Amino acid sequence: MAVDKDKLRQKLQFMREELTHLRHFQDMDYEEFSREVINEHAATRMLQVLIEAMLDLCAHLVAREGWGLPKSYTDLVTLATKHDLIPQEMKETYQAMVHFRNRVVHLYDDVDKREIYDIIQNRLPDFQPFMQKVIERYF
Repeated sequence: MAVDKDKLRQKLQFMREELTHLRHFQDMDYEEFSREVINEHAATRMLQVLIEAMLDLCAHLVAREGWGLPKSYTDLVTLATKHDLIPQEMKETYQAMVHFRNRVVHLYDDVDKREIYDIIQNRLPDFQPFMQKVIERYF
């Protein structure tokens, strides 16, 4: 089966939009961010779905390219790295994204607002190498 470029465009656009929304929180200092619980909850959900969109893109490409059958999201990142969708030097970063997503979904009481704030302030650019690889390879 061929790669569905419309699906790739849709997921990439969704990721761009979520990154734009998350950048809104970058303008806040920690005190302002933590003042309203809605900030933490909104940012957490945005990060979760941003990571899930990235994983959906990976899963689509791995399946359509016939690169293997991952048993977990961590396996998916490994396959995407093996086939140069994720830069080798960033494999651990993307696996950390998977672990963060899993904690948000299953161990939601184990994620604090300081961690969310730190991710927003320091880690949003980590999505760009993957997005750029998809664009370079498929468009």
